[in-house]
Amino acid sequence: MDIAVIGAGPAGLIASKLLDRAGYKINIIEEHKTIGKPVSCSGLIGKDFFDHFKQFDFEESIKNRIDGAKIFLGTNSFELKRKSVSFVVDRAIFDQSLSNGLEISLEERFQSFERKNGTISVKTNKRKFNTDLLIGSDGPSSRVRSQEFDYNMKHYKGYQVRIKADLDSNNLVEVHIQRPFFTWIVPEGDGIFRIGTISDSPKESLYRFLEERGIKNAPIEAQSGVIPIGKGINYRDRVFLLGDAACQVKPLSGGGVYYGALAAEALANSIISDRYSSYPRLCKQLIDKEISRGLLLRKIYEKLSDDELRAVFDFIKSKKHILNKSGSFDEHYKTIVSLTKDPKTFFLLPIFFKAYLRTL
Repeated sequence: MDIAVIGAGPAGLIASKLLDRAGYKINIIEEHKTIGKPVSCSGLIGKDFFDHFKQFDFEESIKNRIDGAKIFLGTNSFELKRKSVSFVVDRAIFDQSLSNGLEISLEERFQSFERKNGTISVKTNKRKFNTDLLIGSDGPSSRVRSQEFDYNMKHYKGYQVRIKADLDSNNLVEVHIQRPFFTWIVPEGDGIFRIGTISDSPKESLYRFLEERGIKNAPIEAQSGVIPIGKGINYRDRVFLLGDAACQVKPLSGGGVYYGALAAEALANSIISDRYSSYPRLCKQLIDKEISRGLLLRKIYEKLSDDELRAVFDFIKSKKHILNKSGSFDEHYKTIVSLTKDPKTFFLLPIFFKAYLRTL
């Protein structure tokens, strides 16, 4: 059986790797000339990913170990600490390690597909070919998705620089809450930091932040991208959506590597078992509930007034001992639920309810 995979990011590569090992013929199409580039990710990946996917060797890609975070709202802040909660990776090396042993056609752009005579005809900028199954893992602006799938989604713009800086945070991430998302400082190691933000004008917002922090060095590298937040169907008649193309992204942080990888594993299992329609059900069990809850929390977060946001921040700060014990890097709803074990949490309900009403 022939399977065409459009897009050679982590989700598409993991699905390809698992299907290749199972004996399927995989035809991977990647529009860029180098796997893993251009980079459009902070490269911060939680420990749960590495624990789950021990079958792959990512050791060479790991640049630094993260032992917690310092969270800011203005000048107000608190620290969360947990040993090796996440790892900073070189995304190019990370992606390339997944591509080893796979045949990939580079600088080839998918254009369209058509079902005919029991197969799927695929057209690219270089050729036409037939395939039995089509996997669209072609990123936030997926052409596979746009041809046939309806999604209720929004694209958020991000901008990041790698820069030398004299900062103390060698193993702590800084998170500065600035809606609609936040600004981050991720220590890569050797005095290099990845500093980025997500906003309507992320480049301008980031350079204002760098100026406020007194960081004046010229960036080593600048990176940009979009984060797809939303949901929709991910399978229809031998065509699958995967990863960012399917909005398999954490709505509160914008991270997509772990959710996309879990979905890739589910997709491979559904194909190997010859039960294609089980893919949406498996995704629902693994990640869709967390995504739906995250979407609701994101709507509320964006509608909180400044005073309400400060009240929520102060409460979370007062309960940081709970987060240090029960918080999850990847399961944000579970983290919120852990706070509800304290009866004082219920004073936040009127705040959340008023913000929710503003979303309607």
